[in-house]
Amino acid sequence: MDLLPLDKLGAREVGDGQLDFGVFLPWVSAADGNRLWLKIIHEKDQFIRDIAPTRVELRHGVDPTYGDYWTTRVDLGQLAGNNPRSNWGQPGRYVYRFALERPGLSGEIDWIIDPFAREFGVGKLSAVTVGYQPHVWGAKGR
Repeated sequence: MDLLPLDKLGAREVGDGQLDFGVFLPWVSAADGNRLWLKIIHEKDQFIRDIAPTRVELRHGVDPTYGDYWTTRVDLGQLAGNNPRSNWGQPGRYVYRFALERPGLSGEIDWIIDPFAREFGVGKLSAVTVGYQPHVWGAKGR
């Protein structure tokens, strides 16, 4: 039995303001006309009506062991936020979900959570923290 390659699944900060996303969706292939989108927003912006999530399309590939694999990289410095009041590009937690467009369906299947997420936000949202700093424990009893 092969272990899941966790180094390429879920959301991961890979560099200065760059996030990689990867998800296995068995039997969901681009060859069948499917398109998968990432919808991501800074956690501080998620309840502000005039700040919409940023939408990024994922690329499809085939993993030799697990099949249909979708991936994308988000550069928080290159993708402009859609509102000058947005916290886009700032350190902190970003919440996200996937949306699937399938041929023959009207609209899209929205609110697909990331089964490989390492964090979660409010409601049915996956999350990733940009600029995460682990807690430094002090010496006990001075």
